[in-house]
Amino acid sequence: MHNNGFFLENKFSAKGSLWKERVSDLEKVSIIQKENNIPKLLAKILAGRDVNSSEVNSFLNPEVNKLILDPSKLYDLDKGVDFISDCMSKKKRIGILGDYDVDGATSSSILKLFFDHYNIQTEIYIPDRLKEGYGPNKLAIDFFSNQGIDTFITVDCGATSIEPMIYAQSKGMNPIIIDHHKVDSDLPVSYAHINPSREEDSSGLNDLAAVGLTFIFIVGLRRAIRDKNIFPDIKEPSLKQYLDLVALGTVCDVVQLKGLNRAFVKEGIGVISRNSRLGIEALKSISGSKDIGVTELGYRIGPRINAAGRTGASDLGFRLLTSDSEDEVLAISERLNNLNKQRQNIEETVLFEAVNNIEDNISNKKLNTFPNSLIAIGENWHLGVLGIVASRIKDKYYRPSFVISDIEGKLTGSARSISGIDVGKLIIKGVNKKLLLSGGGHKMAAGFSLNHNTFESFKDFCDEEVYLQSNSTSLNKISYYDEIIDSSIINRDLYELINVASPYGQGNPEPQFIIKNAKIDYWSEVGKGHLKVKISNANYGNIDAIAFGSKGTPLGDIIMNHSGSLIHFAGVIKKNDWQGNKAVQFHIRDLFTA
Repeated sequence: MHNNGFFLENKFSAKGSLWKERVSDLEKVSIIQKENNIPKLLAKILAGRDVNSSEVNSFLNPEVNKLILDPSKLYDLDKGVDFISDCMSKKKRIGILGDYDVDGATSSSILKLFFDHYNIQTEIYIPDRLKEGYGPNKLAIDFFSNQGIDTFITVDCGATSIEPMIYAQSKGMNPIIIDHHKVDSDLPVSYAHINPSREEDSSGLNDLAAVGLTFIFIVGLRRAIRDKNIFPDIKEPSLKQYLDLVALGTVCDVVQLKGLNRAFVKEGIGVISRNSRLGIEALKSISGSKDIGVTELGYRIGPRINAAGRTGASDLGFRLLTSDSEDEVLAISERLNNLNKQRQNIEETVLFEAVNNIEDNISNKKLNTFPNSLIAIGENWHLGVLGIVASRIKDKYYRPSFVISDIEGKLTGSARSISGIDVGKLIIKGVNKKLLLSGGGHKMAAGFSLNHNTFESFKDFCDEEVYLQSNSTSLNKISYYDEIIDSSIINRDLYELINVASPYGQGNPEPQFIIKNAKIDYWSEVGKGHLKVKISNANYGNIDAIAFGSKGTPLGDIIMNHSGSLIHFAGVIKKNDWQGNKAVQFHIRDLFTA
């Protein structure tokens, strides 16, 4: 292994990124290695994720029971738990209003399954994204009211629903909000509002997705049921059975995989591998996922559930995750798979138009560099793909990105951000300045609506706010590698060593490596624009590699026209099992010409 990356200094990669070594403090690495008796590479990976020597064991072996806090530390939780447990003791029906994304679907599913265990009837309402928009609304509240329900719980939504909650109050209803999105000083009226972003909350659980907060809520609710002896004849449920849903929602909401979130995901993946829920098993099968890890949850299972909400079939994901009928699960999973294909086609069309929109704007203004923020607007863009397109644009240009659809004069948008720029804070400020009609979100993602007459002012506002939040390097695309390695040492043992520090994801990035001075032995195109490559470097270690979706990109152009020149490859090491053979493959993320 090499430690000197001088050859990458101030050199932009094929993707326009500066690559830097993640950890240069070798003394810290040495301490972690010696005190925990682990290999140096593993110690360096841990040091690069800000793990101190004393935290190594808890990081490598996270346990929910050890990391979860007393539920009462969440502001308003006891109040909400006390009220709901009383409703349960009276056998009252309870409404559940969930968001249409994976976090909302998994949160809603956990609540329903928990209430089912105690034979408490529930009514579920997942708003139609295309017709009703995000969060509580008059139609949803009327639905509960017409069902004779006066108590409902919102999950992953409701934190900024001022007007709908006033309407619920006028109907004599008791809403309880469980959410993680940023709030303003003015809160919607509710019986209890459980949200770690509230000023009054000191739990420190701001990184949890709504599904994690929902899990803590039922931990507190189960305790209250036990203390009040409400159901003496019903054995209390093991809550670990729900960790598969917690893992799925946590990964798909792209929250920090640190602390409790890390334990949720690691134990949840274990639950899936031992006893997969019917709905998850069906999506595993239809998506071709042999194993389940963060990649499969985030890129195969999650998008198919999200496709329901994005294409106007909002409750399908929830129904899939709570059904115990094999026939129903099979039918829903097939429909979700078809909806996902439909979503992909719509996404590609909107992305093409949005990129042209941005490029034309840059060209017309004769800009020499990208502006601080990127805004694309188009007529009748499908609302269900705005967030995905914003994310793709953010990845392409490395700027906070806002994608807006103009449908009959109504402007609705989604935003995605980069590290260090809090887009949720930006959107809330935009609402307060009357530039936006509504909006909310968290650091990396947000949604909003606005009028035409404030659009230009909003564009200027975004540029200014990103500038104020950024520093001298915020808008530079910087990537980090964990080690420079020879291709000759890339094998299954190395993969297994790296995997010890998994699950990887947001906040715990997958280790990336540089293969220095490598040559391409041959390449071929596989699938839709992927390039399969055989590479080796000075020590003649010949390995299989792949560059997904690279044909027609600067990265792919270099691979296809390398002319025998040496190349520095950057990427990750993945397992590549096939027909009983346990192999590995290098996934090329970026490269430099030597």
